[in-house]
Amino acid sequence: MNSRIDFIDEGTGARRTVQLVYPRDADIAAGRVSILTPIGAGLIGMTAGYSIRWPDRDGRDRLLRIVSVTPPGEG
Repeated sequence: MNSRIDFIDEGTGARRTVQLVYPRDADIAAGRVSILTPIGAGLIGMTAGYSIRWPDRDGRDRLLRIVSVTPPGEG
């Protein structure tokens, strides 16, 4: 929990960093994503170089490429 994941949306080129958190701590505006959301669950265990495909809120498939993972307490 609390790992930071830096990824690139391959469709838009947008780069983003999120922190994986428990649902009670989630705040998408602050970049804290619940592990129980589709994207949060998909990012668990990922390492740099991996990609995941997931449906966004509008039902469109998105491909995200993991750039880096920072474990809790580092960085």
